[in-house]
Amino acid sequence: MEKSVESVSGAQSLRLQRTLWGFLAQLCLLLTLASATLAGFMEPVRVVHVALMYLTLLAAYVLLIRSGVNLYLHDPSMTGAQVMLSLLPALYGMYHLQDPQLRVAVVLMATVGMLFAALAYDTRRLLWLGGYHVAAYVFLIGTLAFWAPERLNIRAEAPVILTYALVITMLCLLGGFIAGLRHTLRQRNARLEIALAELRDLATLDPLTRLPNRRAALEQLNSQSEKAHSQRAEGTPVAVGLVDVDLFKQVNDTYGHQAGDMALCRVGDALRASLRQGDFVGRFGGEEFLLILNNSGPEAAHQAAERLRETVLDLQLPELPDDYRLTISVGITLHIADEPVESTLFRADQALYEAKNRGRNTTVLLPPGASGTPTSTPTPHCEKSGH
Repeated sequence: MEKSVESVSGAQSLRLQRTLWGFLAQLCLLLTLASATLAGFMEPVRVVHVALMYLTLLAAYVLLIRSGVNLYLHDPSMTGAQVMLSLLPALYGMYHLQDPQLRVAVVLMATVGMLFAALAYDTRRLLWLGGYHVAAYVFLIGTLAFWAPERLNIRAEAPVILTYALVITMLCLLGGFIAGLRHTLRQRNARLEIALAELRDLATLDPLTRLPNRRAALEQLNSQSEKAHSQRAEGTPVAVGLVDVDLFKQVNDTYGHQAGDMALCRVGDALRASLRQGDFVGRFGGEEFLLILNNSGPEAAHQAAERLRETVLDLQLPELPDDYRLTISVGITLHIADEPVESTLFRADQALYEAKNRGRNTTVLLPPGASGTPTSTPTPHCEKSGH
């Protein structure tokens, strides 16, 4: 949800930025008309009218974006509306120019709006807008011919209209080509994002159970160790446990590896579903899982491990006979601040062996200080025998 809100906010900011850039183009057109006024080819009041039109349009666009009303429109960026409506003040200015030659300069500035449309539209829609520009200019010439023929050189307008139509067409085609390149780039970026997500999954998720893999589990344990070190004054305990599925080799040998894989996935899902929010379970290797229980003292950690053991014991496994029950052994300990994670894992490993020695399907909690410090990270039980 937060990402969605941030995405909308970012898009709105970009739309507002484009609107302000469009107003900059309109400001340039106002300067062109102002220079014509200073040269005596337009009444000053007409420039004021054009400026008021542009400011009214800008205020309306900004209000729509700031209020979020534009999000309910078919085109939230209002690209077409901005390009089409911004041409109207330009037409008003061109109509009141006394010298026909100056209209060409205003037409050039008015065409800048097509460049903004190229950022959002494809070739077809650009050609539609281009046709609107040409038709609007032809309408202006017809209006001048009827109401103010003295401000019109009708013989020179035909080449101007033709040239204007050709320029607009070239802009549309080039803009459509650029839009196509941008679309292709977006598609490639999307595919790249998918590929990167898949690579992240391969690097951090176990491909069978879709739980965090051994590497991710150790990273999580190191992160929790650093957090416990920084919060040691608060006395926030972290419990670390190793879970092993009892006699799992017999499942594979008797019912096949496919059934064993499915059963292992169901165990992983059950462990994940039974944990509190903020706790962690990852596949440590083979049929072994790593638990990290936050804010768990000895009693709470033992109760959580027992809840997991009973959950697995009650699992229904369609891949196995109806009366078959998988069991797990759990070795659990507490991680203390400033202790190497290897020491904590070694102690959890010893607790797991003790659970196996007690006949499996049991939980053993080994308190800190009950064992020595190992020289390396313990080997996953999937590589040992006799479980």
